[in-house]
Amino acid sequence: MGLELKDGESLHANIKGTPEGYTGTTKLKSTKTSYVLLLLTIIICLLIFHFRNKIAEFHDRLRTKRRMRYANLSQGFQDDLESGLNSDAFNILSGNSNDHRQGLEENAKAAIYQLMQQKSLTFDEARLEYTKSQFGEHNIDSNGVPLDPKTVTFSG
Repeated sequence: MGLELKDGESLHANIKGTPEGYTGTTKLKSTKTSYVLLLLTIIICLLIFHFRNKIAEFHDRLRTKRRMRYANLSQGFQDDLESGLNSDAFNILSGNSNDHRQGLEENAKAAIYQLMQQKSLTFDEARLEYTKSQFGEHNIDSNGVPLDPKTVTFSG
């Protein structure tokens, strides 16, 4: 509601306490925006929850790669630990405090390190793959039983 002025201008009347120029769509737009943001937040949280294991594996690989980049493969058990050649399933410090060796075996350490870099594996995954390859080289089945037909085994 307005009065026509010169050059197409109009003068809006302030009806029932509404501010001048208020159309009522500003509040509606902000409400829609907040609902869209809430919906996006919920969807993102659900996706993170659904893929949490893959995200954790990816984070572990990145952390291991970063550690291995600065690794010195010939120092000792403490350096092997700091290089990422350790896991909850393979704790190299727990039983090696009185060990006379200077860390893990160099050949195995280098091969595991190479598997971790090439295939983006965690330490445990690379160690398992390395062990399986060693079984194959020594004519042993993947379950640990020798493949030599003359072998006698006792189960008990």
